[in-house]
Amino acid sequence: MPEYSRSFAQKLAKTAKLVAADGLMDPEAKRTVLYLSLLSTEISLKAMLEKAGMPISGIRQRSHDLAGLLCDVSRCEIEVQITADTKMYVAASRLRAYTLTFALSESTVGEVIDIASKQASAYPSAIRYGEIPHHYPPELVAQMAIEVAAFAKEHWQDIRIAPYPDLPSGKPP
Repeated sequence: MPEYSRSFAQKLAKTAKLVAADGLMDPEAKRTVLYLSLLSTEISLKAMLEKAGMPISGIRQRSHDLAGLLCDVSRCEIEVQITADTKMYVAASRLRAYTLTFALSESTVGEVIDIASKQASAYPSAIRYGEIPHHYPPELVAQMAIEVAAFAKEHWQDIRIAPYPDLPSGKPP
């Protein structure tokens, strides 16, 4: 039985999206969407790492560090269709470039996670407790959770730890 559930992460993301669609006038609704979205993202990343073959102890060491977890996923590789009859493994770091759109601006999964880890309210404690969290718009964070969960689902059967994870190609020099 896996430690981290991809389907649980997906349900959290869908729930965050439903709460956001219901309206975010109440500050606690914003907090709820942020928390569910970030939790979903954390579990999706951990589930991918577990599926790729990373030891549970290594995953647990990251705790709630989304930037660190995304870095670990970026060292994995996924299989993609290159031509109609050709597939190849590429760096899973492409998840970082998934585009997120809110209002008239665009961001990426990587930007949201990296910048939020330095400049936003600390996840999870400052999101759950205390004053109103300072973070990206909840709708954008919910969209990120949906995208990360979809990436996990799409690459569930082919994600693996890259043989040479510190090289962009994953191949020996």
